[in-house]
Amino acid sequence: MARRHAVIVDVRGLGLMLAVELSVEAAPVVDACRERGLLVNAVKPNTLRLVPPLIITPADVDEAVEILDVALAAVAEPAEMTVIRDS
Repeated sequence: MARRHAVIVDVRGLGLMLAVELSVEAAPVVDACRERGLLVNAVKPNTLRLVPPLIITPADVDEAVEILDVALAAVAEPAEMTVIRDS
């Protein structure tokens, strides 16, 4: 997915918990995911956290990845997004 979305800076995780660091504000991506039925949260202004249930199925994973992909394409890619810069 990082190859398709230049706004993805880093992906890290421990167990099933994942963090996706973005080069743009995370809040609009969180909202876009929620509108599509995927609950994620922004733990930093530019970082998404995904914590799926322990009983997640492969089909659930596929659906979550598809929703995140669509949300990133719809929200994070437009040029009017605020870019986060390291200070």
